[in-house]
Amino acid sequence: FSPNSGTDVNGTPFDPENSKSWETGVKFALFDNNVTGTLALFRAEKSNILAADPVNTGYTAALGKAHSRGIELDLNAWLSDSTQLALAYAYTDAETENDVINPDWGVNIPAGSRLVNIPKHKLNLTLTQEFTLFSHSAKAGINATYVDKRLGDSVSPDYELPEYTLVRIFATQHLGANWQVNASINNLLDKHYFVSSYAALWTQPGEPRTAIISVKYT
Repeated sequence: FSPNSGTDVNGTPFDPENSKSWETGVKFALFDNNVTGTLALFRAEKSNILAADPVNTGYTAALGKAHSRGIELDLNAWLSDSTQLALAYAYTDAETENDVINPDWGVNIPAGSRLVNIPKHKLNLTLTQEFTLFSHSAKAGINATYVDKRLGDSVSPDYELPEYTLVRIFATQHLGANWQVNASINNLLDKHYFVSSYAALWTQPGEPRTAIISVKYT
């Protein structure tokens, strides 16, 4: 559960949002453990979501219900003794379970409406190469993340955040037993994209190309 802030028309604090989830799946190891992973089916239900009070105008009530269901796949494969490929994929179908009134705009949201900011498809691929440099262990790699289009405003079903793909490169160099240098470039192709949205009037853009260098001492 998570707390709901505020009170209802009678001044009574709201009950918290409640969540229940079910998951079933398998773990597997193939080809002498060179390929390992998990495959899972899930369903989650949420209740006591804040919505506009349909009886008392201007007040809020914990009336909303929603659910999400889907499949998740995580896969790790050693292509050689020093090259690893990691894959993570998720399919999520998330929607409301009952009719509610949006508390900000007073617009009815019918049962079966999509939830904001949840992509149906999300894919992450990471290729990592380990090697030796300056007589110490090092690794470098590339990562690609794909995020499907998402609903951007619950009261405006036509407002969608477009799909995007981000590329990241990274490297780590150990310098003795205690020092480590890390470097990465996020959003390598400097894509213009949107991370999330509260409504059509409030949408969060993603970061442009960003380079990061850090030094770690243990």
